[in-house]
Formats: sequence, structure tokens, C-alpha cells
Amino acid sequence: MSDSQRLFDLQVLDHRLEQLRSELALADQRAAGDSELKALNRRVQELRTALSQMASRLRQEELEVAELRERAASHERAIYGGSVRHPAELERYQHEIRMLRERIGAAEERELTAMEEQEGLEADLRAVEGQAGARSADLGRLRAQDAGRRPGLDQELRGAEADRAGLAAQLGPAALRLYASTAARRTPAVVRIGGGVCPGCRLPVAHRVLEEARAGQLVTCENCERILLP
Repeated sequence: MSDSQRLFDLQVLDHRLEQLRSELALADQRAAGDSELKALNRRVQELRTALSQMASRLRQEELEVAELRERAASHERAIYGGSVRHPAELERYQHEIRMLRERIGAAEERELTAMEEQEGLEADLRAVEGQAGARSADLGRLRAQDAGRRPGLDQELRGAEADRAGLAAQLGPAALRLYASTAARRTPAVVRIGGGVCPGCRLPVAHRVLEEARAGQLVTCENCERILLP
């Protein structure tokens, strides 16, 4: 087996190792907590607090309307009950009734606005609670899957790490340095020549380089510097 083939196999192992480590890292994150679910739960609490404050505001508006109506009704009873006889006093009562009715109208507008805001908050709360419930269910399912898959992933990771170490031991330091430096700049670092063309940059490979690759030498593309495998 040529060094270029070993490097290609090393690249395959590195890709799988990256996948395994990523899957295990995600499982660890899910086990530790979920930022999306935490954000949804915070939003639920914010909406519940806002609804509680809105309910207090509505009660205050209702009490104010009831009080104003009672005062207006009391003035009307005084007028129509005959207890108000002096014209100036009658005019004062009538003026106060007009002012009270204006205040009642304004308070009722505020009450209606608060009720509409309350309905909007309730709709938002139902939506976010639904999202939080769905996310929690998804997270529970994923955690259960993680628990079932974790032993196999750990075992596969250890096996892939051992395979990589064994394969790397078959390569010289120069080949490993070339692979590391190329992988840091190019993805993939090792490519198989197809039809005399480098699949990395899609440019023709020089005949000399192609022959050297076929002879088992470790060569790179003269354009993109990827390691070439015939």
C-alpha cells in the first residue's frame, strides 16, 4: 500500500472521528441541558408574569369604572329625587355627572384595551407553552436515543482512534506533516485523480505527476497542493 493510499484511509478515519466526537458532544450538551428549551421556559414565565400584572390592571380598571358609575348614579338620584332644588347646586351636579361620564368612557376604553392586550398575551402563552412542550418531548426522545447509542458510539470512537494510531504508525513523519499541513488548508486533503483531472481544483494533472502517483510516490497537485491518489 502506498503512502498516498494510507493518507487517504487516514482521512476517512479522521472524518469518521470528527462525526463521532460531534455526536458525542451533542449528546453531552443534551444531557447537560437545552438552551432552546430554557429560553422557551423563560418566555413562558415572562408571559405568565405579564398576564398576572394585566389581571391586576383590569381589576383596578373595573373598580374605577364601578366607583365612577356609582358616583354618577348617586348624583342622578339626588337630582331626580328632589333633594337638589337650588339652580346653582343643580348645575354643579349636572356638570359633575358630565365629567364622571367622560371619565367612565375613558376608563372603559382603557379597560377594553387591557382586555385586548390580555387576549394577545394569552394567545402568545398558549403558543410558547406548546413549543416548550414539543421541545421537551423531542429532548426526552433524543436523550433516550443517546442513552441507547452512547455505549456503541464510545466503542466505535475507541476503535477508530486505535485504527488511526496504527495507520499513522505506518507513515513517516514527513508524510504525516504533509497531510496535516494540507488538511489545515484544503478539504479534502487527499483526492483520487479522475480522468487525469484533480477533483479538488478540477484542473488537469501534469503527465509527469500522474505517472509518479501511479508509481506509488507521494505527490501533490501543482495547482491546489492536494495530495493525489491515482
